[in-house]
Amino acid sequence: MKRNINTAHLTKAFIESRISQEDIVSKYLNIPIETVQNCIEHNNLIKSVFRDDDTDGSMGIAYNRKGRLKVRDFGGFGFFEDVYGVVAYVLSIAYERPISTDNKQDFYFILKHIYRTFADVIDNREHDYSTDDDIKNALFKSKDRKAIIELVPRSWNKEDKKIWDKWNVNLAYLNTHFVIPVDQYYINRSSNPEPKYRYVSKDPCYAYMLGQNKQGIYLIKLYFPLRNRHIDLKFITNCNVLEGLPNLELDDYDYIIITKSSKDRLSLGSHLTNKPLYGGDGKLLKIGVINLPSENYRLKANEYEWIKKKLSNNGMILSFLDFDRTGREGAEYLLETYNIPYLFITRGEFGLSNYECKDFADLHDKYTKDEIDKFIKETLSYVELRYRKENLCNSDAYYERLSDFDLPY
Repeated sequence: MKRNINTAHLTKAFIESRISQEDIVSKYLNIPIETVQNCIEHNNLIKSVFRDDDTDGSMGIAYNRKGRLKVRDFGGFGFFEDVYGVVAYVLSIAYERPISTDNKQDFYFILKHIYRTFADVIDNREHDYSTDDDIKNALFKSKDRKAIIELVPRSWNKEDKKIWDKWNVNLAYLNTHFVIPVDQYYINRSSNPEPKYRYVSKDPCYAYMLGQNKQGIYLIKLYFPLRNRHIDLKFITNCNVLEGLPNLELDDYDYIIITKSSKDRLSLGSHLTNKPLYGGDGKLLKIGVINLPSENYRLKANEYEWIKKKLSNNGMILSFLDFDRTGREGAEYLLETYNIPYLFITRGEFGLSNYECKDFADLHDKYTKDEIDKFIKETLSYVELRYRKENLCNSDAYYERLSDFDLPY
């Protein structure tokens, strides 16, 4: 039966006088209202409903200062919308056409869909169950839908050099490690023809090119190094994969080091290129560096087996994550699951040495290149002693093991 809707009262103010923003988000994300309220009250993150999410949680729901409920996908492609943006995104997938809150006709369509979805609450009308199917089918399809990121590159400039020099990474190294300076980028250009970003020197963007999927879509992570992560997104991506694999070209690495970020991977890799290391037999050590896509990522068994096959017969995988709670838990997971020993830079926690740096890239703020090179050589000697000769990677208690890693970096 066709429903007659009084268009005169179908406004945002009317909708919100009858149904809460929290209820709208709960319905269109297909999650319990208690989950929405828990995110708001305790600042918790949940797994993204828009994509396969290997983390413990990367989607947040919170009110802004204007009282608008906002949903942000921190690990995704830059999704950050209010409740009507959420509805627009879901309906765009459901009806396979672009639906924008900026378009007057589209916005009315959004309000109309919300009305139909909550008709039983708003006007005591019969519930339209077809809207539930719209939402569930759209969220199901979104799991297999990768955002298409298109780039307009630009040339490197002095400001770029200054940023990357801070981490001891030269522009030539970036060119050979699939890092591109971005002038503009688009996301799903066919339905969003305007660029999402235009270059300004105060907010540079760099694209990490991470490969292609089976459908030929480029896997890209966009990085904004000068942004405040508490205000704006520092990363936008259309994938959740191990990074640096295109440069892991050999099959006989002595070491493969797993870091927690592309910045650390590039900084450490650049240092090792400029100051190569030699083993006790005088041979050049082959060291590969890759990184996890996020601090909460858990390495999969097939990924571990692939990395392991890139090692020499006596090769070793090491983790090198941050010495915060997330990093320690991630390192503990790698140790317990795959017997991968870990290294940390400590800052005085648990009575360990304080090197006043959070990660490898930050070492360049405090130490000279020669000092860092000395740290690496001393650490390598320690690893050789502890693991290659004594094989002591399974010490007893967790914090006893932490003391084993009171290293120069």
